Formats: sequence, C-alpha cells, structure tokens
Amino acid sequence: MAGWRVMDATAVEEVTDRWVAAWTSGRTSTLFTLLAAGARVESNLDPDGDFIEKLTGFAAALTSVSVFTRTVIDQRVALVYDCAVDAEQFRLAEFLVVTPTGLVAEVRRVYDLYAIERLMPELLLET
Repeated sequence: MAGWRVMDATAVEEVTDRWVAAWTSGRTSTLFTLLAAGARVESNLDPDGDFIEKLTGFAAALTSVSVFTRTVIDQRVALVYDCAVDAEQFRLAEFLVVTPTGLVAEVRRVYDLYAIERLMPELLLET
C-alpha cells in the first residue's frame, strides 16, 4: 500500500513496553500520549465509563503486576498479566493494535470480574 509504513516487531514491542510501564505505574499523562486520537477501547469492567480512570484505579489497587506472556503479530499485541492484591493472584488479558506511527489505536481488556468483585469492589461502583 502506498504511504503505509509497517512497524517491525521490535518497534511494536517498544510501544507495548511504554504502554505497560505507563499503566502499571499510574502515569496517566503517558497513557494519553500513547493513545491515538479516537482510539477504540473495549473492556468488560465498566464498558461505558472512563477507561483511563478505571485503568489507573485498577493499577493503584494492585500489590503487584507483571507481564506473564506477550505475543506480537504484525501490529497486534496480546498480553496476559499476572496480577495480585495481597496474597490473591489472578490474570488480566489485554489486546492492543499499534498504528504505523507508534500509537495505540485499539485496546481491549478482559478483567477477571470475579477477582475484581472480591478484591476491588469499589471499581464496580458507578462514578
């Protein structure tokens, strides 16, 4: 395609690393710089609410979070995180699409709602 620049896997991984570092440390301003204008966001945790607010609230409630596995295919990334609140462990799945300019154009998150309900019920409340 004329004018279409495809990022190599290393560049996509670098964007993904910045995304993961930003949300896990609660750096909201960095998240906004990484999201493309009009980015598509889907989540099973308050799907109609403020994504960034829920994301930073989730990160703040965690005792620990780490990437369990990451798969990059072209400009699509699938991540599975190991998360913990105190001694309770659970997983989070996230799917990203990175644009050729290095922005995140799509985010899909699948939270373990059973764990959220038990460990962070405040995230399920309407804001």
